[in-house]
Amino acid sequence: MKSLYKYFIAILFIAIGFNGFSQGVGLGNIIIDPYYGYPNFGKNFAQAVQNENASGVDFKVGGIGPAGLRIEYMVADRIGIGADAIYNSNVVSFSLQDTVAGELKSYEYKMQRLRVQLRINYHFNITSPAFDSYIGVGAGTNNRFRTTTENGVEIEGNGLEDFTLLPFSIRLCAGARYYFSDNFGVNTEIGIGGPLISLGLSVKI
Repeated sequence: MKSLYKYFIAILFIAIGFNGFSQGVGLGNIIIDPYYGYPNFGKNFAQAVQNENASGVDFKVGGIGPAGLRIEYMVADRIGIGADAIYNSNVVSFSLQDTVAGELKSYEYKMQRLRVQLRINYHFNITSPAFDSYIGVGAGTNNRFRTTTENGVEIEGNGLEDFTLLPFSIRLCAGARYYFSDNFGVNTEIGIGGPLISLGLSVKI
């Protein structure tokens, strides 16, 4: 946790520590940020279960993300609006001995989550045109899709496979970008309601 605090402080330092006369983005710019985030809480939880139950047969844990794509359009020198699509998945597979049929059966549980949020960012005025820093807020959908298979065949459940407790999602964040050319750079963001930490590329048009 101490490392996360240091990371958050570093981003805030970039975001609000420089007051000046120029900035990395401005009115009319379009910014595209593909990124990959950490952690995948569902995958980490399944791995913890695996560590506590090492005697399971062929117990495997996998997953993707959180990964996503942010697109932002600068409607003013300091204000940008856009969208953020966030995807992650968790997969758990294992085998169990069927005591009735006397055969080994394989099972796989998969959960996919997709959030699409509308975003608004406030960009700080900083001294270097290579840097861009901002704070943002977003809100949008929150969808989960679950499947269970037995020996490779999907099992029908109780109709709650796609149930989501909250059908909406909200994100609060602070981020920064560094451009090593006029159009290409790297981005990082920290926040809640999505990836806790993300890193990626940044394309400015």
